[in-house]
Amino acid sequence: MKALNFINPIKNILNEYQCDGCGKFVKEAEMVIPFGPRKGETVVAKIGCKCEDIKLAKQVIENNKKAKLDRLLKIFNEHSLINESLKTASFKSYHPTTEELGNAKRRLMIYAKEFDKKNSPNLLLVGNFGTGKSHLAVAVTKELIHKGFTCLFLSVPKLMTKIKQTYNGDTSFNEADILELIESVDLFVLDDLGAEYTNLTKENDNWTQTKLFEILDSRSGKPTIFTTNLSSDELEEKVNARNLSRIMDGTEVIKMFGPDYRMRGFLNE
Repeated sequence: MKALNFINPIKNILNEYQCDGCGKFVKEAEMVIPFGPRKGETVVAKIGCKCEDIKLAKQVIENNKKAKLDRLLKIFNEHSLINESLKTASFKSYHPTTEELGNAKRRLMIYAKEFDKKNSPNLLLVGNFGTGKSHLAVAVTKELIHKGFTCLFLSVPKLMTKIKQTYNGDTSFNEADILELIESVDLFVLDDLGAEYTNLTKENDNWTQTKLFEILDSRSGKPTIFTTNLSSDELEEKVNARNLSRIMDGTEVIKMFGPDYRMRGFLNE
């Protein structure tokens, strides 16, 4: 064995090639560890390869993105955009009053159980007021969050209000942050679609419909649950044909018609 050279511990060049991973020219060489517990040990090293550096840089970027996502989710939780009545919503607390509502509950339980952030379809929960559409959508998010998925539940009217608030510059987040958060989460629930204010005096040309298109476009290919009280014709008039086409792309419709659960005490008097 050659005498140990602290300045240049390379002992023997074994191979030279261009790395498929980083594209750099690499020397594969025997090297003698010059100091430490393994001093004098001969090892094979890849000199010039940047794969580990690239991997580390990607990890830093991912960690930063996750930290930002966690921060935004925390902000939204603190400024809760979920109604008080939905905070305790779960599959267990949902009691269907009709066979159709029972079928909807079972389908959403299966959806949560088999959820795949790359392959699960969109869902459109449609029905009259008070049948539990939002309740079941929240139940899905709770199940998935428990499994480690990221989820965001926002009503359309409150979302639009939040975006407008950022224009004043007095919020801890901006419009880009909101849109990035919506795009990033594994499951996004867009609740009460069609309840938002729209200026229909300018057909297909108003702020709300434009923002809705940006949101739908950012979620393309990613699981989203929509809820609405409107019929297909009413929804098309409200959101416009282009947005409705985006909503229905790869979307499974689940009908939830029945008696208004919230009116049960009043109606039974």
